Amino acid sequence: MQKAENTKLESDLRRNLEKVVLKEKEIELQRDHLERQVNEKTGELIKSQKLAIIGELASRMAHDLRNPLSTIKNVVELMENKQKLRIEEKIIYYGKLHRAIDRISHQVDDVLEYGKASQLNLQSANITNIIRQIISDSNIPKDVKINVDNVDLRMNVDVRKIEAVITNLIINATQAMDGKGTINVRLLDNGSNAIFAVEDSGSGINPQDLPKIFEPLFTTKQTGTGLGLSICKKIIEQHGGNITAKNNPTTFIVRLPKNFSVQT
Repeated sequence: MQKAENTKLESDLRRNLEKVVLKEKEIELQRDHLERQVNEKTGELIKSQKLAIIGELASRMAHDLRNPLSTIKNVVELMENKQKLRIEEKIIYYGKLHRAIDRISHQVDDVLEYGKASQLNLQSANITNIIRQIISDSNIPKDVKINVDNVDLRMNVDVRKIEAVITNLIINATQAMDGKGTINVRLLDNGSNAIFAVEDSGSGINPQDLPKIFEPLFTTKQTGTGLGLSICKKIIEQHGGNITAKNNPTTFIVRLPKNFSVQT
C-alpha cells in the first residue's frame, strides 16, 4: 500500500516537473520574442527620432538663413535698378553682400559644429559698432524701430560668434512683435563685465516656457527647432558669461567679462 502511494507521488512529481520545464521553455520563448519586438520597436523609434531631428535642424537652418538671403536679394535688386553706381555705393553694397555671405557660411558651420565646442578666435572689438552694423545689414521691417544705447563698449570676443548671438536676439525680437513695435538694445559697462540686453515691445514669453527656452530643440513656433537660443547660450557660456530672459518687458540679458581669455 505504502509502495503504491510512493509510486503515485513520484509519478505526480515527475509530471509536475515536466510541466514546469515546459512552462519555463514557453516563458523563455515568449521572453525572446518580446525582446526581439522591443529591439525592433526601439530601433524604429530611434530612426524616426533621428529623422525628426534632421528635419527640425533643416527647418531651423532655413529659418536662420532667410535673413542674410533677404539682404543679398535686396542689395542685388538695388544694384540692378541703378544703372550707374558711384564707387562709394559699390563699396557699401559689396560690403553688405560679403557680410551676408559670411553670415550664411558661419551659420552653416554653427549647425554642423553644434555638437562640439569650436575654438574661440578672440579679438578686441567694439560691441556697439557690431550691433549697429548688424542692424544696418539686416532686413528689418519698416514698422520696427530699434534704439541702441550710445555707449562705447569694447571687449575680447569671437566677433563671428557674438554676431550670431546678436543677430538671433534681434530677429527673434522682431518676430515676437509680428514685425511692428520697438526694440531697445541696452548697453552697460559694469567694470570688469559688459552687459547688453535686447528688449522688445511684444506680448512676452509664456511663463511656463521661460525655464525651457534655452533647451536644444525647444520651440513654440510653427517652424524651426529653437536651436538658435540654445546656440546663443552655448556661445555666451563659452565666453565665460551667461544669458537670461525675463518678461515685462520681454528682455534677453547677456553678461560677459570684458577681458576674457581662453585658459590653456
